[in-house]
Amino acid sequence: MKKTRIFVAILLVATLFLLVGCGSKGEEVKSEIQRYEFMPGAFLDLINGNLDAVVGDSPVVLEYIKNNPEADLHAFGDDAFEKEYYGIAMRKEDTELHELVNAGLANIKNNGIYDKIFNKYFGDGEDYAVPESDNRLNVTYVVASDMAFAPFESVNEAGEPEGFDMDLIRAIAADQGFAVKLENTAWDGILPALIAGNCDMVISAMTITEERKQSVAFSDPYFEATQYIVVKEGSDIKSLDDILTGKKIGVQIGTTGDIAITKLIEGK
Repeated sequence: MKKTRIFVAILLVATLFLLVGCGSKGEEVKSEIQRYEFMPGAFLDLINGNLDAVVGDSPVVLEYIKNNPEADLHAFGDDAFEKEYYGIAMRKEDTELHELVNAGLANIKNNGIYDKIFNKYFGDGEDYAVPESDNRLNVTYVVASDMAFAPFESVNEAGEPEGFDMDLIRAIAADQGFAVKLENTAWDGILPALIAGNCDMVISAMTITEERKQSVAFSDPYFEATQYIVVKEGSDIKSLDDILTGKKIGVQIGTTGDIAITKLIEGK
């Protein structure tokens, strides 16, 4: 009888073990998203081995890798990431400003100035100095930008704003005859600042999305981008699917990279 009880107990334990094992087999652990205020912080943690991958806008990713070859980072895209289009954000009611900005953007695309600015940052690097506005309209618009997003916006050693977006809005201002005051504003507060009237425009490599269009208006698109995945050289991560389970992924908080990867992981 005692042996029978022992045998039954062992059988129950073995059965329980198998059930637990079968229940956990095949279950995937969702990846963990680490959010950063600035992209360089995410890149640094990737380099130091605290992350498995970083997801960010393709031009920003490629610029960082180009300027930091010693980091031994590799970037690639994936067809699952949709194309994105950047726009200049304004309050919905500022219709006259919308017209000014869109007219200026169209003009600098037609007269070649846009191409010169683009070439400076994404082409052969030939320098181009945007002419100052004559401010014939006698108005200055405050333009907010998160200046930690090179090559679109950053602060140089002299403490002055520079980058593709900075040159672009200066060129639009010069074409249309108004002045701009560029203000460095944290990303997570940049649209609230616009809506509250603390600035008149936002140009900050901001993707036009349906959600954002519910609260602000956008100019015509001025740049096309997509999301890239960044890993260390030699990583076994080769595709988007490889980072959706069991990985630590860095993103800048509130960006389309954050939104896209969160949606994909939560959908797993």
